[in-house]
Amino acid sequence: MLNDAWAKVVGARPDARTLDLLTAHWALETDGGRAMPGYNFAGIKALPGAAGAVYRTVEGHGANQRTVAARFRSYESAEAGAQDYVRLLHARYPAALEAARVGDLPAFAGELACGGYFTADPRVYAAGLASRMQTVTFGGSSSNPSGAALAEVALGSLLTRFRHSDDDA
Repeated sequence: MLNDAWAKVVGARPDARTLDLLTAHWALETDGGRAMPGYNFAGIKALPGAAGAVYRTVEGHGANQRTVAARFRSYESAEAGAQDYVRLLHARYPAALEAARVGDLPAFAGELACGGYFTADPRVYAAGLASRMQTVTFGGSSSNPSGAALAEVALGSLLTRFRHSDDDA
């Protein structure tokens, strides 16, 4: 999905490093697919009056952290959500898109921070992205995330969560 979305928006097929980075970003923003209502690939907020749904989310960090209700974009399909995600990077975060093109995780996170993509502490966000990147580079080799690979990442995250909840019981 991300492969096709990138090709449609950017006009060329992405390489494995790009796909790994986009998949890691998807995993960070959606908690491995567990928080992906309306096929929203990256927690993209809806403009006032635009189609979407309201969900509770955490904004800010440190003393300024708070839970708020925010309107998020919603899509009819995963393909539409993936394409809009890449389109948003292309239009509003071109330096982050370029960093993704070459697989530069620190630059990608830094450019998203500079552009106001997220409200978390930039160091914590970058560390979370790096952690997710390790998850999507199976066995240290680059993957080519397809729908099946994205599902595998989500399933792996869910299984880990269930295993930890059994330990807590």
